Amino acid sequence: MLTARKGNRIIKIDDTERTTVLDAGYDIVELDEGNKAYKVVQQATGGKNYTAKEYNELKAERDALAAKVAELEEANTPDREAIKAALTEKGIDFAANAKTEKLIELLEEAK
Repeated sequence: MLTARKGNRIIKIDDTERTTVLDAGYDIVELDEGNKAYKVVQQATGGKNYTAKEYNELKAERDALAAKVAELEEANTPDREAIKAALTEKGIDFAANAKTEKLIELLEEAK
């Protein structure tokens, strides 16, 4: 027997009903070690409704995280001109239209 929860409603189900219950918005839960609270073992796959406030909060958080990822990726992008200068300084020939990844590879091989 499995235990499923949706809001404050808790039901016992057979394993054969798992998919149907998950689609209906129930989470599969188990009692914690102290038998005081339920912890989610498997999230519901459908049937959940969210308020506009919850949606907007999650959207704002996602947008902030996406901006942070873009900022970190930009900060982590190697300076193409600095790589070219290092290769030239070491006397390594390279094509002017070579990709940055290739230039990095050439520079690492030269070390």
